[in-house]
Amino acid sequence: MYKNTLGSLAVILVGVAAFGTMLAFFEQPTACPCNSSSNPNPWYPCIHNPCPREALTVQSYGINTPTNLTLNIFNAGASSKALIAYYVKDSTSAQYANSNWSGPNIPPAVVISVNILIDGRAFTFQTRMSYSVTIVDSTYDQFTFTTS
Repeated sequence: MYKNTLGSLAVILVGVAAFGTMLAFFEQPTACPCNSSSNPNPWYPCIHNPCPREALTVQSYGINTPTNLTLNIFNAGASSKALIAYYVKDSTSAQYANSNWSGPNIPPAVVISVNILIDGRAFTFQTRMSYSVTIVDSTYDQFTFTTS
């Protein structure tokens, strides 16, 4: 009678182990939370990040006056970008900041002309010079462009 109980117990243990393994691997991995590389379920790695990729790119630019630079900016992202600030540096690291700017709203897949105005005290825009322009949107993402 002891042998029959031991055999039945072994069959039950193997069945429970197999069922537990199937349950553990049957659960589908979930996507990671936005801007995170960790999954709330430690058994599964993150498959993909559900956050849309946000990108602004400069299609072209032009110096209009010594204090006015126009950037033609394309929104390659999935959501509109409301621009709220910009910072301009010249090649000597002189900087102009406009941190209280009511810039345009750029819808996805649209090119908008954006005028970057400076006061001309720290530097002025000149052809054949390099400038770094950092634009900040309403979610405080920063996009940096270089002209040359």
